[in-house]
Amino acid sequence: MSQPQPHEIKTTVTSSLAGHPYQHDYAPQTTAATVLSDAMAAFGFTSDGTTRYYLFHDGHEVPPEATVGELAGHAKALHLGLRTETTNG
Repeated sequence: MSQPQPHEIKTTVTSSLAGHPYQHDYAPQTTAATVLSDAMAAFGFTSDGTTRYYLFHDGHEVPPEATVGELAGHAKALHLGLRTETTNG
């Protein structure tokens, strides 16, 4: 696996529904919406209209417009959880 560039943040997304974590190095300005979309594709998840997928960090839901840099702060790595919520379709 390649080392992240100095300005990139090693981002890991885990899900109880996936057998392995999704890892990617993202630029600090990358939004959570992009990370969520990439992680869902890597896990093979598709939105079916009855399940809402969202990212979780430090006990809180991550807003889609939040950036990797904002979430990581001064850290060089970020761990996010991917959660699901069943909605009435």
